[in-house]
Amino acid sequence: MSVGGFLYPASSVPNISVMKKFNEKPIITSEEIRNAYQQIRDQIFKTPLVYSPELSKISGARVYLKMEHLQYTGSFKIRGVLTKINTLSPDDFSRTFVAASTGNHAAAFAHVSQKNNLRSVLFLPDKTSPAKIRAIGHYDIDIRHFGANSMETESKAREYAGTINGVLIHPYNDRDIIKGQGTIGVEIKNQWPEADTIIAPIGGGGLISGLCCFFGSGNGVKVIGCQPENAAEMYHSLKKGHIIEPSELDTIADATAGGLEEGSITFDICKKSLPDIELCTEGQIRQAVAFLVKYHQTIVEPGAALSVATLMNSQKYRGKNVVLVLTGKKINLPLLTEILSTYGNDY
Repeated sequence: MSVGGFLYPASSVPNISVMKKFNEKPIITSEEIRNAYQQIRDQIFKTPLVYSPELSKISGARVYLKMEHLQYTGSFKIRGVLTKINTLSPDDFSRTFVAASTGNHAAAFAHVSQKNNLRSVLFLPDKTSPAKIRAIGHYDIDIRHFGANSMETESKAREYAGTINGVLIHPYNDRDIIKGQGTIGVEIKNQWPEADTIIAPIGGGGLISGLCCFFGSGNGVKVIGCQPENAAEMYHSLKKGHIIEPSELDTIADATAGGLEEGSITFDICKKSLPDIELCTEGQIRQAVAFLVKYHQTIVEPGAALSVATLMNSQKYRGKNVVLVLTGKKINLPLLTEILSTYGNDY
């Protein structure tokens, strides 16, 4: 379901001073993101870009999958954590590092913490996916559960970091994190210069903001976001002109759920630079997970399948050169079994 046209809704036109500030200079430049890539390129996996004949046939586009679910720790999140770590001073490494996550940022944070012998505390929401808890179980890190959703957990982590003078490694509301996530764009540009459309999931907005900042405007590349209908906080926030409370509806795409921190830079970037968000139903997300297993023999978590679900249910990308970003692979086996039994014979 296409829900574009919200960039500056009439009901929430930003004040002129804010628009002037945004138009004077990009919040994050493509050059900053390229520099971030040079710093972390030897510490990450250059994930493949894989052609999808089946999705190309369905959509009428030329479609490639950016296999970021194959990244170290099982998602793109390590790019942002490594970029943030690279900005710190030697004195910072004697402090306690603090993070909050629903799972993928947690795994990246735990991995980098252990590798660098950091003293770290990780906050997880009470309902974190068992698959994502297992993914960090082997790391030697102080794990604490707090909050009904990621926004509550992030607020607790920020409070705790302030109390102990710790170093907060935020999952999305940080310029350095956004620059790191945007390095996916550098790889896509190098791997397929002809790409003109990038579709990627939105949770807190770190990834989509990084892609928007890297590709910018007027260069022939359009960045499209996608969210579950049941957890479309960024879409509804942009429509209303302010950050809204987290959705109370359930979604299997837990990696993209939980809301936005008040004052998040990702909201500002998306308000300025993101032309369109598409929403997917729970059934469409499940169908996309099964499709990837059937035709690409690859397993992704539901949030990662949002880009595929978007393409499968739209004809607006016909004739385009489309890259779908697959963001993570941590899915509970019972859920995957249920999805395959219901949707495995579709298409």
